Amino acid sequence: MDAPVELRKLHYFVALGEELHFGRAAARLHMSQSPLSRAIRELERELGVLLFIRTTRRVELTPAGSALLVRTRRALAEIELAVDEARGAGVAAHAEAGIGYGPFSRAVAERISEAVADRHPERTVRLEEDVSPELLRRVAAHELAMAAVFRTPGAARRHGVRIDALRDEPLLAALPETHRFAGAEAIPIGAFAAECVLLPREPTGAAFNVWLRAVMRAAGFELGRTRETLSAPWDRRMLPVADGEAVSAIVGDWSQQAGARVVAVPFDPPITFPLDLASSAEASGRADPLVRAALDLRDDEGWLTTRSAHTEGPED
Repeated sequence: MDAPVELRKLHYFVALGEELHFGRAAARLHMSQSPLSRAIRELERELGVLLFIRTTRRVELTPAGSALLVRTRRALAEIELAVDEARGAGVAAHAEAGIGYGPFSRAVAERISEAVADRHPERTVRLEEDVSPELLRRVAAHELAMAAVFRTPGAARRHGVRIDALRDEPLLAALPETHRFAGAEAIPIGAFAAECVLLPREPTGAAFNVWLRAVMRAAGFELGRTRETLSAPWDRRMLPVADGEAVSAIVGDWSQQAGARVVAVPFDPPITFPLDLASSAEASGRADPLVRAALDLRDDEGWLTTRSAHTEGPED
């Protein structure tokens, strides 16, 4: 019976097979070229096949090397997954996972929490609200397992986290019940922009305010008159809307908290608010099992309506 091949040598083989350059492969493996070359020669002797064609100018895979690379990559990925799952199973049964959310994403975070609890009943989940910049910092510091954040270009590279497109959250217009569009199927964006628009108080609401102004501008309109929300419970923040002094943009789950004399109608054309999922950036590029539960929920429930599913890492 042939002796088993060392896993270490297969890792070396995959690195060289992908880089096709001893110097780059050695740097990737944090080792010098000499032991890498020696390990590859030993692997070829053990297998009885030539895996690479080496010349002074380049390194190429042989047909045997190409065949081995495909299956070895797959096998090593499975081994890494098995190790990750074993480590996860070794965590205390009541290990707590923090899921962060912003003002626009509480309902999304609650659904993710339910999905995680269903798939990983051994984990306890806590929900924590914060603004997106702080949530990104806390995910990077491993204080939170993941967070539903407002889409921020360059967040993956700037904070060193993994970013997945999560949900295109439909926005609604909060209007006084006496507004001329209160009973309509939708309010034109131009009609909304012409009103006094209630905006979140800055600096915490600055990112949303910039985004909303950009959306209006892209539709050919400017927000000419604005007013800041009160620092108060949500039903009191909507008092200027209820009193007919302003309109506001809200997400669906806020409409139930807006209070009396306020109605919510869709925009025409529709507007969606982009939410992303921030999580720790793993070296393998694979999602943590808890993150996987969130992404499966996203796909099963069709949360992405205007964007495609995509992932960004710190190097992208």
